[in-house]
Amino acid sequence: MLLNTICLLVKMDASSNHPAEVLLARKKTGFGAGKIVGVGGTVEPHETVMQAAVREVQEELDVEIHEKDLQRAAKLTFLFPAKPEWDRIVYVYLVERWNGAPKPSREIDPFWVKLDEIPYEEMWADSAEWLPEIFSGRQILGRFSFNGDNETLGQVEIQDDQDFLWPQITSLPYFRAMLRSVEASYYQDLDLPEPVLDLGSGDGHFASVAFDFPINVGLDPWWEPLLESQRYAQSYQGLVQADGARMPFPDGYFASALSNSVLEHIPHIDAVLAETGRVMRPGAVFLFCCPNQDYSQKLWLPAALKRMGLQGLAEKYRDWFMRISRTEHADPVEVWQARLEAAGFSLERYWHYFSPQSLHVLEWGHYLGAASLLTMKLFKRWILAPTRWNLWLTEKLIRPYARTEPRPDGTYTFFIARKR
Repeated sequence: MLLNTICLLVKMDASSNHPAEVLLARKKTGFGAGKIVGVGGTVEPHETVMQAAVREVQEELDVEIHEKDLQRAAKLTFLFPAKPEWDRIVYVYLVERWNGAPKPSREIDPFWVKLDEIPYEEMWADSAEWLPEIFSGRQILGRFSFNGDNETLGQVEIQDDQDFLWPQITSLPYFRAMLRSVEASYYQDLDLPEPVLDLGSGDGHFASVAFDFPINVGLDPWWEPLLESQRYAQSYQGLVQADGARMPFPDGYFASALSNSVLEHIPHIDAVLAETGRVMRPGAVFLFCCPNQDYSQKLWLPAALKRMGLQGLAEKYRDWFMRISRTEHADPVEVWQARLEAAGFSLERYWHYFSPQSLHVLEWGHYLGAASLLTMKLFKRWILAPTRWNLWLTEKLIRPYARTEPRPDGTYTFFIARKR
C-alpha cells in the first residue's frame, strides 16, 4: 500500500482564529491529473512521513515549511478494489506558517480559495467528506472505498483520531505509556471481525485503552496477569489460561487475532505461530507488533560506550538489556515473514515505527521510572496521582517521542498478516 502526504497551507481568520482560506492546486501530471487536490505526494523509502511532507511542499510550491509547524489533521485510507495498486494511506497536515510565495510547478498550479468556495465538484469524491471535518477542528481517521469506476465512493467511514497518550500515562510508567499509545492508535482503523483472540493478553490494560468493544477471548500462560485483568472485566468476554502452543479451541475458530508486543518474548515462537494458524479461519487477519533488529542496535548507552572505545562493555550491556526486557526475538521483516509463511500466513503489510530517539527515552525510562515499581508493590498501581497537575510536564516532555507516523528507521514493526 502506498504512503502519501497532503499539506494544506491555510490563512487564518484573525477574529475567530479558524482557517479562512486554503491553498489547493490543479494537478497537471500523474495520479489525479486534471483534478483539484491538496499539495503532497509519495513518501520515499528513505524518509519519514513528515520529511516527505516538507520536501513535497518545497518541490511543488517552492515554499519552505518546517516539521515543527505540521499540524496533524487526518490519517486517511483509500481503497480501490478495481485497481488495488492505487490503494494508499495519506497523512494530512495543516500548515499556518511558511516562508515564500507559492509558485506553479511542472506538477501543479496552486491557488487560494475561501473555505466556503472550495470546488468540491472538481476534486476527488472523498474530499467533500473529510475536508469540512478537519477545517472544523476535528482530527480524524477516515477510510474510503471507491466503486469499480474508481471515481464514485462506495463506503465512507470517519471517526475521531483518538489521543492515547494521556490515558496511558495516567496508569503506566511513562516509557511504557509512550510506546503503548503509539501502538493503540494503529488498531483504530483496522478491522477485527469476531470472534477475536488476544494472544498474550497480560493484565488487560492495553485492551481496556485501545478498544471500545470487548475482545472475545484473552489468552495468557500466566495466572498472575490474568487475575490482574479482572480489573478490566469489560475488556474481555472470556479469559483463558493456556500456553499459546496448546490452545483449547477447535480448528478455524477465530475470525481475527492480535498480539501486541508479546511475540518477541516467546522462546517457542514457531510452535505458537503454528497453533495460532490452526485456530484461525482461512482469510482471518492477524495483527501483531514487536521490536525489530534495530531495537538492540540503536540503544543509547552501547553507542556511547563504543564511542569511548569500550566495545566489549557495550556488547555486555546490550545483552543485559535484552535479558531484562525479556526480548527473545528482535528480528527483521524477512525473518518474521518466513515464520508466518511456515505457520500458514501471508504477510500483507508492515511498517516501522518508534524512532531511535524514542527508543532512547524508553531505554532510560527503565531506570528513571524505577520508583514506579515501588508504588506498584505498595499500592498496586503505577501512578499514585493520575492528575493533570502531576503529569502535565511528563506529557509535554514525552509527546514529541510518541508520534505515530511510520518511519524507515523505526525500531519496532507492526505487521498485518492473513491466514491462507
